[in-house]
Amino acid sequence: MEAMAGPPWGTLAVEQYFITNWNYSSTESPDQQRRRLVAGFLDLNLIPIEWVEEWESLPDPPRAPMTEEIDTILRPYRVDALRWRAYNMFNDHRSPVFLRTYYSLEESERANHDELMNIWADTDPFDAESWWAVLDNADHFDFRSDWRRVYNILPEVAGPLSPEVEDRWVPRSRDYYNNARSDFKMQLAQAKEQSPERWREGRDAIIESLAMRLQRLATRTYLIIADEEAFRSGCLRLLYLDGFRNIVRVGRLDPEIDDLVGVISKWMDIELLENTVVGDKYRVSGELGKELYQLTEEDLADPN
Repeated sequence: MEAMAGPPWGTLAVEQYFITNWNYSSTESPDQQRRRLVAGFLDLNLIPIEWVEEWESLPDPPRAPMTEEIDTILRPYRVDALRWRAYNMFNDHRSPVFLRTYYSLEESERANHDELMNIWADTDPFDAESWWAVLDNADHFDFRSDWRRVYNILPEVAGPLSPEVEDRWVPRSRDYYNNARSDFKMQLAQAKEQSPERWREGRDAIIESLAMRLQRLATRTYLIIADEEAFRSGCLRLLYLDGFRNIVRVGRLDPEIDDLVGVISKWMDIELLENTVVGDKYRVSGELGKELYQLTEEDLADPN
């Protein structure tokens, strides 16, 4: 698969962003400008639908890049194998991306890790989806603990860009929270009434647990990581992420309790794995938690 050719130039959304925003007179180096443009692309909330739809289905397809743009802007960005993976990313929207970030320098240890990776990748859900979902190549993904570097070369990992019906834009985040937030507030009131002492002792923990449906709605994608700790303990890292790559919940899979089938089943049932913890930004006091939960002084007040 590393020898697979990429799609026609310009058919990937980030490539349209590059050729639309490239500044030939910039004092930045080409690599610096590409890094800045990748960051800008990842921070876009609304993406033109023509950048993500099949060109044949559009009355006004996006602009095909010129030869100079291909050679100067696009080709130096990433190899064909990565473009091929980018084009096929989220072929099955149920499956998470499985990213390996650790490659031991010790030969026998590396071989053991390779075998363990093969075992993980040969189980559901990856046995059928490994051709696009499993990112395992030391030349590309040897990030160690800095797993976010994957977005620099594969910004498509940030989540599927699914067009809205009869909409010209594809949003990275959506607000479907009103009904869930109303139910959440009712559950909070009941929790205070039923267990006032427990509320006083652990208010934030109760709130963040009851808010899991809201957190699921805020989650755009999920990512499983085989990092150094995963190879040492057998516990893969699980990240639930919003459309802007912020951690909603994070944890590790216990091989004695959890399995990859269970993780994907919960995702399809609009649930999150319970043995994960809330990301800092989605805590009750976090900037995104405040926005998501919209708690009032009355909601937060201790019971009488």
